[in-house]
Amino acid sequence: MNRDKIIDYIKILSLPLFLVVLFVIQNEAFNYWLNIYSKTYFFRLLWVTFGLGVVFYGPVLLFTPLGIGKRRYKYWYLLLISFLISAIFLAQFLYYRYSQSFLQFSAIKYLAQADSVSGTVKVLLTPELLLFFSNTILVLIVWLIFARKKTKELSLPNWEKVIIIFAMMAIVFFGYKYLLYTEKKEWGSTSRLYTDVYDLKALVGKMGIMNFFLEDGFKYALRSNLVGEADKTFLKTFEQNRIASRVDLPKPAFAKGFGEAKGKNLIIIQVESLEDAVINQTIGGQEITPNLNQLARQGLYFNNYYTQVGPGNTADAEFSTMNSLYPLPDDVVFINYAKNSYKALPKILVNNGYQTFAMHGDVPTFWNRSNIYPGLGYQKAYGLSDYKITTPVGQGPSALGDEDLFFQSLPRLQSFKQPFMATLITMSSHTPFILPENLQTLNIPEKTNLNQIQWEYLQSIHYTDKAIGEFIDGLKKDGLYDNSLILIWGDHGSFTNISSVVGENKMLPELSNSQVPLIILNSGFKNQIMSEPASHLDIYPTITNLLGINPPKSILGQDLLNTKTPVETHFELVSGGIDAILTPTLSYESDETGLFLNGSCKSATTKKSLPITDCQKIYSEQSNNIKASNIIVRGNLLSAISK
Repeated sequence: MNRDKIIDYIKILSLPLFLVVLFVIQNEAFNYWLNIYSKTYFFRLLWVTFGLGVVFYGPVLLFTPLGIGKRRYKYWYLLLISFLISAIFLAQFLYYRYSQSFLQFSAIKYLAQADSVSGTVKVLLTPELLLFFSNTILVLIVWLIFARKKTKELSLPNWEKVIIIFAMMAIVFFGYKYLLYTEKKEWGSTSRLYTDVYDLKALVGKMGIMNFFLEDGFKYALRSNLVGEADKTFLKTFEQNRIASRVDLPKPAFAKGFGEAKGKNLIIIQVESLEDAVINQTIGGQEITPNLNQLARQGLYFNNYYTQVGPGNTADAEFSTMNSLYPLPDDVVFINYAKNSYKALPKILVNNGYQTFAMHGDVPTFWNRSNIYPGLGYQKAYGLSDYKITTPVGQGPSALGDEDLFFQSLPRLQSFKQPFMATLITMSSHTPFILPENLQTLNIPEKTNLNQIQWEYLQSIHYTDKAIGEFIDGLKKDGLYDNSLILIWGDHGSFTNISSVVGENKMLPELSNSQVPLIILNSGFKNQIMSEPASHLDIYPTITNLLGINPPKSILGQDLLNTKTPVETHFELVSGGIDAILTPTLSYESDETGLFLNGSCKSATTKKSLPITDCQKIYSEQSNNIKASNIIVRGNLLSAISK
């Protein structure tokens, strides 16, 4: 091979090859910066990402130039591929920093919701993220340089293209072969890469974020039949077992607390990002949530209560509390299953003579509320256009402060025909926790162990607490307080790791970021701290019991005032596998493999390890509950357990 031919090869191969190498570097940096890098996975990640890089950039070698002016086709291809790769890297990186999880392919449908976290994105942007756009920048620079030169575009003969095709196929084959080989060598199976996915961090560490995203995309495209006959058979057996287990339960009319709030209004306050860690805590000698602390001392305070959310966060919290079903671990019910038939709490209350209202300071289309609310039984929903912003809190058009929300909602509540149900969802304590300086009234000492976002979170939650206190005072002044059953709870964690600084979870520290408070207020209640494990699923049956209404048999939660076996089950995003289970006597935690036998079973009181078989029964029961809930939602099969 002569010197000119070698130079031609270098010119043809250099740009795509450099882009492939850069793609490998981007993957390694992605994992390293997010602290999911592992030396154990270094070579498999290197080889499999190199193979995927060849898939992305290799086809440009097969382009046949159609003259000097047509070289732009090659660069358009490289520019499009590079930009898509850059965008995915950036989106995944920022999302993980925000929520400690990864975006799935199905999340493309939720891009319209991204405005709610635009402020957080600005906070998370850092200079090193330019690396993720270095491929796009490189293609643009090379294109601009060669666009000025009138040299003939080089191409390869067809027989050499055939060789390159086989070479690329070999690189891709052996790259993925090495990944599968090492996985099978470690676990005896490759299923944890494709089906039994439990630890997303390990998965991305092994195959890279781009492979994860594409694999998820293929799964999404191929899932045409989400519920099969085997699922329906499982649901039938599940319901038969549930009917048999109801024999020992007290009849609703004889249950503790049944009808204690009968005929009263129902006012629900769902507080954005409110964690239990801040309740009854002080900083610099000042209470973080003085009003919520006082309310917790007046009613029933559940301090071992946990959120259940998937990728929909607040929307999932709404779904779970209003339906007593689990949200999906890999999809947002409010968007993809809005037209299902539900026996939601508002609908049941309408059937019992209530008027039902939803109040939220956002646009009605956010999380598809305008479509799903009527099916849940809400007769009227108030949104952003129904309120006036006097003091903007947060960023963007939806900057309605919680004081405005509560103050302007009071006269509406007063005008409603009683009994009514009203759900109010706060917004001011939503990430990125931007609060005007004049509203930052929590005196935090200059020297603390808080990082900036934790500092801002405490200021925001202190402001929301003030707004809630003013609202409760308004209800008392208007005469609504004594004639209402009032519930206050946090929808999900703050994603700030605030529990590591203030508060603690004495039952299972690993769930601290999911621990939120629940406070139930009724004029006839005596103060009581309830330490039984509970979750959003338990709200529905507890409310209907207190209102003296028989709940539908389709709910999966338990009445917190009467359950004999209180339990909280936490699932993993994406896979839906059980992450942890809490009962008054036992606690179960899974390990990174997600296999039950590899998990740990402990006494909830002594913290001593127990044989894993001691947790087998509760694990099986809760696995069945989660599976049944997923089948019900995906297959619109609520009627199968409504007998």
